[in-house]
Amino acid sequence: MKSSSAPEYPLRLISVPFQYQIRDDKSERPKLSARKKLVLKDSEIEINCDLSVRRNKRDGDHFFEERDLKHMKVDEMSVSSRFDAKKSKEDATTAQASLNDEASTAIDHGLKTDEIMKNDDLMMLSGPDGNVDSENLPNSFPKDLLLTAAQQILGTSPGGTVTPNTCTTVGSTATTSSTSSAANEIVEETLPLSPLASPGITTPRSDDEEMQLDNVGHKEVALSSQEDANDLFSAVKTELSPICYRNLLFQLVSHMNRSELSDLSTLLRDNLKRDFIKSLPLEIALKILMNLSFLDISHCLQTCKSWNQLINSTPHLWKQMLISESFVSRKNFSKYSQKLHLKYPQVSKNEDAYQLDFLENCHILQNWYNPKFKPQRTTLRGHLTSVVTCLQFEDDYVITGADDKVIRVYDADKKQFLLELTGHDGGVWALKYDDDGILVSGSTDRSVRVWDIKRGCCTHVFRGHTSTVRCLDIVEYRNVKYIVTGSRDNTLHVWKLPKEPRVDVPDKQEWPVVYNIPEENPYFVGVLRGHMASVRTVSGHGNIIISGSYDNNLMVWDIAQMKCLYILTGHTDRIYSTIYDHKRLRCISASMDTTIRVWDLQNVWNNGTCSVVSSSLSPCTKITGSMSTLQGHTALVGLLRLSEKFLVSAAADGSLRGWDSNDYSRKFAYHHSNQSAITTFYISDNLLVSGSEGQFNVYNLRSGQLIHSNILQDAEQIWSVNFKGNILVAAVEKDRQSYVEMLDFGQESVPSKLSNSKSLITARNNHSDDTGNSSTTSNTNLRFM
Repeated sequence: MKSSSAPEYPLRLISVPFQYQIRDDKSERPKLSARKKLVLKDSEIEINCDLSVRRNKRDGDHFFEERDLKHMKVDEMSVSSRFDAKKSKEDATTAQASLNDEASTAIDHGLKTDEIMKNDDLMMLSGPDGNVDSENLPNSFPKDLLLTAAQQILGTSPGGTVTPNTCTTVGSTATTSSTSSAANEIVEETLPLSPLASPGITTPRSDDEEMQLDNVGHKEVALSSQEDANDLFSAVKTELSPICYRNLLFQLVSHMNRSELSDLSTLLRDNLKRDFIKSLPLEIALKILMNLSFLDISHCLQTCKSWNQLINSTPHLWKQMLISESFVSRKNFSKYSQKLHLKYPQVSKNEDAYQLDFLENCHILQNWYNPKFKPQRTTLRGHLTSVVTCLQFEDDYVITGADDKVIRVYDADKKQFLLELTGHDGGVWALKYDDDGILVSGSTDRSVRVWDIKRGCCTHVFRGHTSTVRCLDIVEYRNVKYIVTGSRDNTLHVWKLPKEPRVDVPDKQEWPVVYNIPEENPYFVGVLRGHMASVRTVSGHGNIIISGSYDNNLMVWDIAQMKCLYILTGHTDRIYSTIYDHKRLRCISASMDTTIRVWDLQNVWNNGTCSVVSSSLSPCTKITGSMSTLQGHTALVGLLRLSEKFLVSAAADGSLRGWDSNDYSRKFAYHHSNQSAITTFYISDNLLVSGSEGQFNVYNLRSGQLIHSNILQDAEQIWSVNFKGNILVAAVEKDRQSYVEMLDFGQESVPSKLSNSKSLITARNNHSDDTGNSSTTSNTNLRFM
């Protein structure tokens, strides 16, 4: 035990410098730079090593601190060892015996190091004869690690055999083994020792100093080992060929234990992970994301922060999902985008609202698909007659027409009656809504009227038909909008839609502007003649108009030239519905002959026999036969609708059938349980709503399942339906009275104040505040809420 009162040695911190230079016995080699060179040959392994040595000398149980070595001058050390594989067995045995003697001598003197000692450390302790001198060893060196140190230095294996590493002897001068033919010469050069310090002097220290110095010594040893390992790895990777380098790595891995392999597996797994979205160019990454469904996108949002940030900061991606999930059609997207700032006033740019609206639409669609969800129901008074002949649901307006000669307008957002438009002298059988509150109607009074809902009045009256205006459509060609009307007088009339109501009329009481004959009407374009019976249906886009008639034929018109292009024949009975698929340039029709026919207008020779028909007006092409005939219904097919994905038909046999809109393959078929005629239906790519006598159904077109069938159980007849977003509108008949039902799938059902039919009938008979006395209202007078 060292005494704390031991005298202090003020010069004990002076370091002892050493310098060694080892040369090969065959030729003198120049000094190498601080690097390692590993060369693999067929018969020998040559290791040239020049390293800066950090040496910790241990005296007793103490280490010198790093500051004890700061004045030590360490020069380059060159170690060269060579093993001759062709040495005789006797020479190897003799060398082994000599090395074992030296190891035994070192063990007797208690030599121990904290790390594997290098050749220069042992040379410092050796005597003039090359053997380890016990007097130079500190007394505190334990003997249990000497064997390992001696084996590393002298090149012997634990069993006492000679290893092919080195066969050198240690001494101050060149010492040649008596049994070795190729002895190594070792030349030692030392600097003079300080007269006040020597390796054998032990300086007494206190316990605190001993603990501090011991910690510093351990850190220095760890640092030296780590730097040596890094240098060795760099040298191996630089000098070895790729094949040898990989072989070395596999050899190292094959000798690992289970714990080491587990750590290596974790390292490999973490390094092999790759964010392929982040590593790709932005355009390609977005292209990949835009082809994913919303379910996949929601998973990507939860994958990592970089994916989440990329998805949330890309409005174009949310725009694409709005279209791909069928929340907005591509052709109506510009109109939809312009109205987003009204729906989300807190958003500065419309693009930033795409994500908000998409998530809201997803929530609403989930309510539609939930059979347990009961939408909020609002019942509003309808027309004086029970039958609603037509219904439009555009913007926030719900507009209905009936045989009571009036048009009723409701606010879908506030779910209340807005106004009543009167002026027709007969029943309203056709309605078409245009942008910005403009409405066009056709009536049994043979007139066409243009209404301004915002002003609450009729602005123009067009006369010219000689019978009921049964159908109409609005098309736009070269920035000019046209009204095309079909009548029971077998003709179609074309009118220009007034851009604005006349502003030169000062008094509202002078509305509307009436044109009794077409010749005086500046908006009149012309008459399309050719059908031999009542024109039942009209549809068009751009300058192309398709009309279907009770003469069993369809006619394709060009309103820019005001002539017939094609006469499509093939149906054997009256035609009740037509669709012009302008994207695919096809005409689709439904007939009383229970079939649906498809004509190719892009290449008419894909249909049937083509022939030229001459007339006094202009020749046209008659096509006999269609490109495709869709069958399955057993009664009159009166209704057709087309979405992005589906073509759907409804018939009097109580069935609805769906086909693919591209190749017309069968997709689904639904039947109302009461087998009554389907009177109305509406479709999107996600939903199908249908109504008939005493039945109202909602279908999930993604799964093909019936979701709701009991929402309007009290309705006796469903005359017309339409839906948009979270609002579903149905014109129904209950107790021989007309009502408009609004179902909100964005809110849960609550008791409705207007759900009592008796109160509704009483309010109707008493002319409640939502309508005026229609019997005393003039044709041009309008009543607001």
